[in-house]
Amino acid sequence: MKNLALFFTYGISLEDWFANGNIDRELNIYKRFLNHFNKIYFITYGIDDLKFQDALPKNIIILQKKYPIPNPFYSLLIPFAHKKQLRNCYWLKTNQMLGSWSAVLAKIFFQKKLVIRTGYTESLFGRKGIKKFLTRIFEHIAYKFSDVSIVTTKAQADYIQKKYKTKNIFVIPNSIDTELFRPIEKNNSLGGPIRILFVGRLNREKNIFNLLRALSGLRGIKLKIVGKGELENEILQLAKKLSLDLELIGNIPNSELPKIYNEADIYMQPSLYEGNPKAILEAMSCGLPVIASNIEGINNLIIDSVNGLLCGTDTTSIASKLNDLLNNKPLKEKIASNARNSIRNTYSIEKIMRNELTLYK
Repeated sequence: MKNLALFFTYGISLEDWFANGNIDRELNIYKRFLNHFNKIYFITYGIDDLKFQDALPKNIIILQKKYPIPNPFYSLLIPFAHKKQLRNCYWLKTNQMLGSWSAVLAKIFFQKKLVIRTGYTESLFGRKGIKKFLTRIFEHIAYKFSDVSIVTTKAQADYIQKKYKTKNIFVIPNSIDTELFRPIEKNNSLGGPIRILFVGRLNREKNIFNLLRALSGLRGIKLKIVGKGELENEILQLAKKLSLDLELIGNIPNSELPKIYNEADIYMQPSLYEGNPKAILEAMSCGLPVIASNIEGINNLIIDSVNGLLCGTDTTSIASKLNDLLNNKPLKEKIASNARNSIRNTYSIEKIMRNELTLYK
């Protein structure tokens, strides 16, 4: 299928992918795509991203930021900065909506096929005022020019179809390498505290403060948080105030996460809003019982008391669901087993890759 160009999210570099531990996760599907494309170009915002070229397969080629100018201006120049390679592509693809205007310009100038892929719909989540207005303009333009549009949930697809009158939109969720993220036999004879895990960005949408408060009244609990964000110091301060046993580690390579998931007893994520959360999918794939909030983006992948537990976003509901799980071993074992099966059946990377390639063909 010739060549594909992937436009990185606005402002994001390969160095960012390495720093936040996501490089393995992001590369996984594109390594498989090399069986179907001659070359894949990564169009990034890193001024020094070529230093990572040797860490990538030889047919994934980095097109780094060419000019040391502010990103708003550079994003408009991307089609011209890399015109030689873009002219030799058949498909252009976005990684998220933010920055999609670069891919739209390239489509217009070079008459290529355009895939608008988004993990979550920006105008649905967390933006207000002028930011929401501008986001809707970008979305409207992107969907007007797209040949194929991909979102991760049906709720997002329904919203976009109604809002922007687009018909060429398809639901393809995030993919999981189920061979990497798999259950590992645990040694439960050691005893010790109940180990709760959260993985993700430390920002307000993840509702971590209410998670801490919900755990504060329970004994024999140890919470591990994997991630970084602007709330790190506040989280540490609240955990100390509540006398919680908290271990906060920063970002780690995605390939090391299966071990972290398998060391935990329960995964919890009471987010205020989500797209198609990869951490929950990874935890479920590892056979870890999950408690997560009953919101769009989560309640489409978790069936309450079947393959996970759904809670409210308030402290009382979070604590109540945890108690339900701690006091019901058969339920815990059932949802852990069903979680693993549901990920293998619906979210495996092989299945997701086939679905996406079918759209292109």
